[in-house]
Formats: sequence, structure tokens, C-alpha cells
Amino acid sequence: MPSAVRTFPSQPGRPDSKTGRVWEIANTLSERLGRRADRKRVIETYTAEGGNPNTAATQYAYWKKAYDARHGHQSRQFGSVDRMRLSVGSDGRITIPSEMRDAMLLRGETAVTAEVVDGELRILSPAAALMRVRALVAKHDKGNGSPVDELIAERRAEARREESGEP
Repeated sequence: MPSAVRTFPSQPGRPDSKTGRVWEIANTLSERLGRRADRKRVIETYTAEGGNPNTAATQYAYWKKAYDARHGHQSRQFGSVDRMRLSVGSDGRITIPSEMRDAMLLRGETAVTAEVVDGELRILSPAAALMRVRALVAKHDKGNGSPVDELIAERRAEARREESGEP
């Protein structure tokens, strides 16, 4: 008897189905955040609507695989580390383990940006921030060359029109 090969769907079930709803939540959160939605938030949102957390977890795994395939440059650039328990000292210091620092592209002593969102501490390294900006710029690049060169050319043309009295 041939062994069953498990395949991962690239698209959810019907948009009005339970599985489709998980994908919709994940896509909406990702769009709002500007990055891939995290598993916990997708599951929490789905279960708050009365959905089954196991369905959400399974569909999130399928969605994440499809999302990473579509946005491959992001998933290949950063490492991935499973959740780890860290301790906070009485002075507020947190030591970030080396595997997490590697995944964050932190090298040596570096200043990072941090924010608290819904009680969650998020730390962003300069290298990761730069990669996000580059990805955003690439997403909007029309392939016409440098946006800076285009802006300069537009400003020069505008100045010529003003000098010649054209509207």
C-alpha cells in the first residue's frame, strides 16, 4: 500500500469556510502589522470568534507556509528560534541567548529599537529594520530606476516650468 503524502494547501478552503476564516484573519493581521502575523494572535482572534483553536493552529501552519513562499525573501533572511523562557533581573535586564541574537541579525554590542504592543515586548535590530525598509521599497519599485533620480528629475522639470512661466 503506498504511503500517504501530506500536501499543504496553497489556498484555503472556501472564503466563507472555517479554514478560510483563519487565513482571512492571518492575512488581515499581516497587512495591518506590515509583517507576518504571529501564530498566537491569529489563534486568539479566531477562538474569540468561537472557532476551534486546533483548527486555527493547523490552518495557521498551512497559511504560514504559503505566506513564506510568497514572501520568501523575508523567511530566508532571518533565522527562526522557538519560544524560549528568559528571566528579567531585578534591574530590568534581559539577556538574549546567542541563537536569538543570531536570528535577529545582532552582531556584537548594538543599539536596538523596542516597543510594547498588547503587553508583548518587541525588539528590532538595525539590520532587521533595514531589511524591512528594503522590502517595502522593493514592493513599490516600478522598475524605472532610482526613485531618488526620478524625484530629482521631477523637481528640475518643475523648476524649468516655473522659470519659463508655464503653469
